[in-house]
Amino acid sequence: MNTKTKNNLTDEDKELLIDALLSQGYAYEVVDSELKDLEYELKPEYESKVRKLNGLLRKLHN
Repeated sequence: MNTKTKNNLTDEDKELLIDALLSQGYAYEVVDSELKDLEYELKPEYESKVRKLNGLLRKLHN
């Protein structure tokens, strides 16, 4: 998703998207894919985001 699309989403849109991802069981796959992409790039500035995504992945797995 590009930045322009993210900025055009209202809070209600974002909440609906999150609900859809969770109810359809895709949230885990999306977070896992994002995490793999970030780890592949191995940029130091992504370290904090990788840690946060790892925590989110654990929550989604439970």
